[in-house]
Amino acid sequence: MIISAPKLFLHGAFSEPGAVRIEAGRIVEILSGPVDADIRLEHGFLSPGLIDLHNNGAFGVDCATAQPQDWDRYVAGLLAHGVTAVLPTIVTAPLPALCAAAEPVAAAMARHETLLGLHLEGPFLAPTKRGAHRVEWVRDPDEAALDTLLNHEPLRRILRLVTLAPERPGALAAISRLVAAGVTVSLGHTEASAAQMRAAAAAGARLVTHVFNAQSPLHHREPGAPGVALTDPRLFPCLIADGVHVDPAVLQIAFAACPRAIAVTDSLLIAGLAAGAEQDFGGAPVRLGPQGVGLRADGTLAGAGITLDEGIRRLIAAGVAPEVALAAATARPAEALGLADRGRLAPGARADLVWWGDDFRVRQVWTGAGTQTTAPTRGTETARDEVSNLEEQPTADIVSAFLAQEGAAQRALSAAAPALVALADAVAARLHAGGRLFYVGAGTSGRLGLLDAVECGPTFGIPDGVIVPVLAGGEMAFLRAAEGAEDDEEAAIAALLAHEVSAADALVGIAASGATPFTLAAVKHAAACGALTGAILNSPGAPLAQAAQIAVQIASGAEIIAGSTRLSAGSTQKIALNILSSTVMIRLGKTFGPYMVDVRATNEKLRRRAVGMTAKIANVSEPAALLALEACGMHVKTAVVTLLLALSPQEAAQRLERAGGSLRRALNERI
Repeated sequence: MIISAPKLFLHGAFSEPGAVRIEAGRIVEILSGPVDADIRLEHGFLSPGLIDLHNNGAFGVDCATAQPQDWDRYVAGLLAHGVTAVLPTIVTAPLPALCAAAEPVAAAMARHETLLGLHLEGPFLAPTKRGAHRVEWVRDPDEAALDTLLNHEPLRRILRLVTLAPERPGALAAISRLVAAGVTVSLGHTEASAAQMRAAAAAGARLVTHVFNAQSPLHHREPGAPGVALTDPRLFPCLIADGVHVDPAVLQIAFAACPRAIAVTDSLLIAGLAAGAEQDFGGAPVRLGPQGVGLRADGTLAGAGITLDEGIRRLIAAGVAPEVALAAATARPAEALGLADRGRLAPGARADLVWWGDDFRVRQVWTGAGTQTTAPTRGTETARDEVSNLEEQPTADIVSAFLAQEGAAQRALSAAAPALVALADAVAARLHAGGRLFYVGAGTSGRLGLLDAVECGPTFGIPDGVIVPVLAGGEMAFLRAAEGAEDDEEAAIAALLAHEVSAADALVGIAASGATPFTLAAVKHAAACGALTGAILNSPGAPLAQAAQIAVQIASGAEIIAGSTRLSAGSTQKIALNILSSTVMIRLGKTFGPYMVDVRATNEKLRRRAVGMTAKIANVSEPAALLALEACGMHVKTAVVTLLLALSPQEAAQRLERAGGSLRRALNERI
């Protein structure tokens, strides 16, 4: 079988179009360029499957207590989110309980190749850094404890990773013994100094568990556990990628600083459940908070409530480069655990593959075991179970729910940035050549398009008719809802015919559902005319995305009020339109640094703004700036050129025209 895609994630970077050839569950060849494929992916990219080395459970399943049918649900849920390899993690418990947990895991491993083995997070932890672990169960890693674990045959066969605190008595000897037994050691839940961390690495430790969380702090004179984790080449630092356990800015620093940094979830059984769900974990209750984190009754962070694909999106939203975020969840964990046939697209590797949309949402998953999974969708019309009693909640909780959803929607918009970049460049090229930009939409989406078009005139000084809004139901639908108009395909085509849309133009369809008949008909008609077509939508993979040449697909998810797309879908559309039009205007020379130098000074506020901009850019007094502006018809760019180059208004206007309207070019280049 051959699967082709517009891009492959190869060797830590995105390639040009290519394909993978698969035989008997293994990749046998990587192909470049267009190929005759059995499965042709028309958008997005193909990557190796994700690998989560720290996962306590998900979808209501606790890895410590899971029954056979629970493991089936757990694996199926993870596969739908692109996780094709996972290290089930069991937290601190009495030694007999840890041993007893091994047999169900071993039985599940025999059925599911997704399960890599067992990660024991404890019990050899620092009591002061135990986090959500039960203090009465933590202990030293003495010979007797290791004998109990390593002499228990079912556990010894599947034990892959142990997290321990290296400063505990006997820890260095325990590390050496575990490594000799084929068990990888991670350092965590620790008060260790930098020297103790380095000694543990010398003894054979290979990873660091959830860096910055439950460990000695980073200080400029004592780097502590985080400093060594990020700088010692013998160690792979693992960071919880939810943006809550570690602040997004710190995540950005960590992944920029360390080429070995790994993304993990540290997820609990509440991951994938409704917000507010409560379950027992590690001997105490844990609740899924609004930001996707597990909370103990006292507010202590107990773990994450996200899957690893969401972690990648949050890393990207935090400013981590997409290729770094993907490597941190594929090749790096594979290298850290010695998984030679996972985490990469290469001949000989398992055919664990994930098809991603351009919004970094999982579309389809294949595994070397022969399974194929389609990712679940959660469109804007989906009713959210977690707010089924919304009207009974305190006002503060209602506001928090809205804000949490807005935050998730903004992260989805950040993930769609590459498509927004491509659309802005393409639209700017059409307008630079004399074409027009059409916005087409119905309801909230159409009103947002009309609003953006109207605002661009005075802001950037563009003539009427350059950005043209087409709203289902006509302009009066801006003031009064015309819901039935969204189904009128003929009206959309008639509007475009009236404007004589041509191959010189660009048209962007806006629709939360991605299936509005009015908008879809307009995009298809514009494409038939040869125009550039784009789309801004909130339901990835919808017909509008397939019809447009460049689709900005924002997976903003289900609204707090189902179907009310004026909420987070509308917020993301508004921001996307702001960014699109502003970026296009920047490319067309309508700005100079942060200044809107083509502003129409049509009222007193804008006249004051024009005077202030001219004075600042030309480094003159405001009275001098006003005199120059009055001589130049209140046009900022012309006034600045007259002041800085000592030209007449006519000469300045001619110079700007030769510079294509760019103030910077007019000032800096020989024209």
